[in-house]
Amino acid sequence: MIFNKDGHGAEELRQATSSYYANADFDKISGIVETVQNEVGLQIGLPVMDSIDTAYQNGTDAELVKAAQRCVGYMSVLRYFRLNDISHETDGRKVKMDSDNERRPFEWQLERDDQMHLQEYYNAFDRLVLLLQDNQTFKEGELYKRQQQLCITNAGVLEWVTGIEATPYLYMRMVPFLHMAQMKVEERLGSAIADITDEALKFLAQAATGNRGVALFVQRTEMRLLPSGAFREAVKSGAGSKRSTTEALHDFYQHMMEVSENYVKDMQCRRDALADDHQAHLVIPANDKDNKFFIV
Repeated sequence: MIFNKDGHGAEELRQATSSYYANADFDKISGIVETVQNEVGLQIGLPVMDSIDTAYQNGTDAELVKAAQRCVGYMSVLRYFRLNDISHETDGRKVKMDSDNERRPFEWQLERDDQMHLQEYYNAFDRLVLLLQDNQTFKEGELYKRQQQLCITNAGVLEWVTGIEATPYLYMRMVPFLHMAQMKVEERLGSAIADITDEALKFLAQAATGNRGVALFVQRTEMRLLPSGAFREAVKSGAGSKRSTTEALHDFYQHMMEVSENYVKDMQCRRDALADDHQAHLVIPANDKDNKFFIV
């Protein structure tokens, strides 16, 4: 575990999140921390998380360890708080408070606090993913290798070709969908995108891949798993009061697929134009021993 090396887990959790009391009993939350750490490890690669754990135990790579602690910490305290909004006792669930000095928060206040913790988790995950780009263990993992096979290699390129706010965490979640989209685009192109030398053609292929990948991702991902400010707001903006989230998601999916298809058509036109241009400017004709001629 990347907390409680010297028995100061609660203090470390407080420093990482500013939410957990430093004098609280760390044993009460340790099980949640272990679970969350494992879940984060499944996303970035368990060998990578093991290497971060080793660095924590050895007191090395402090910046990477701190980023991982913030990521694991925010999700852990969020789950802990949700579990302890009410007291679980042998004779049932109860609410305990000082009636003279305390009041139960409204539901909207709890939801807002949950959302703030969740957003901090996403922000911490973004920071962790950025730091891992230079980590050798991460580079040896399957996730990094899959990224390098894509024509869209990072969140910045994804945002550039789609116009949608893309974070490192979101890009990491989208890698499988971008891979599926790239395979389809290359099928329509007739060659690998990596072999393209024309910059305009390459951009069209990337844009077709990116928009199709976004469509597939939105179609197959729960809205609650999306960071606020990314696809969630884009979808909600078109929902309206009389339309369900399911309808809005379907419309968003259809729109992104149409945008991708338009880029595919432009890509094919550019490909054909480049091929025709190459043939029109062929300086040396094919050699034909039965048709020798020259101009004087």
